[in-house]
Amino acid sequence: MGDTKKLRKKYTTPMHPWNATRIRLEKDIMRKYGVGNKKEIWKMESVLKRFKDQAKRLLTRTDEQANRERKQLQERMVRLGLVKSGSSVDDILGLQLRDVMDRRLQTVVLRNRLARSIKHARQLITHEHVLVGGKKVTSPSYMVLASEEGSVSFASDSPFTRPDHPEAFSEELARMFAQKIRKEKGEEAEGIVVFDESELMDPEDAKSESTAEASLQNLAVEDKTEDKPKKKPAKKEAPKKESKPKEKKTDEKKPEEKKAPKEKPVKKKAEEKPKKE
Repeated sequence: MGDTKKLRKKYTTPMHPWNATRIRLEKDIMRKYGVGNKKEIWKMESVLKRFKDQAKRLLTRTDEQANRERKQLQERMVRLGLVKSGSSVDDILGLQLRDVMDRRLQTVVLRNRLARSIKHARQLITHEHVLVGGKKVTSPSYMVLASEEGSVSFASDSPFTRPDHPEAFSEELARMFAQKIRKEKGEEAEGIVVFDESELMDPEDAKSESTAEASLQNLAVEDKTEDKPKKKPAKKEAPKKESKPKEKKTDEKKPEEKKAPKEKPVKKKAEEKPKKE
């Protein structure tokens, strides 16, 4: 028997686990694109990074093989719908994370109005209700090709094909859902907008002016708090008890007088009897 295939990770984790800017952006992406966990975001970031690394490597080369690979990379980006036909390698370097997230099957199902919300789209995919090119796809992270986008539909055996299904997509319900989200944000709703892509930022652009200033301010505040010596809380002084004058004891024992030693009685000797002659 041959050796088993070595499984390799398809993504790279962040270098530093506690980056406030990155955590905030990932939380925003999870809410707007309905991903199950951050691992799916890291996979999409790794896909985008591989495309950009290949484009950077091909920019510095001028041989015939590089021209061939450059052309193949551009055709692949056009098939995935990430760039338009006739674009250059610089357009590939300008891609952001939201461009890749928009090509996921979960986002395409919502855009084609097959689901009520982004979470509902994920449930439909995992429960085998969605067809892509005539085949059932159960992975929400599937990258939909530009030629397959029009073929995304419900399966023939899915109950969602019936228009009277209670959980089917409805224009009124979608509009109400969008207005509810807008009211929570304090904005005016115009049309059906499930999520706003303009507010979404790419983690690679975390070094922009706004995020950099915010991070610097946070660091400055943290440094000030660390430099300040912590004041120990003042101890509360317990109320002093009034000392009462000690009362003199009247039953003090007087020193005992030494008694004179008793004289031992002297025994009188018996009168000597006269000796007999």
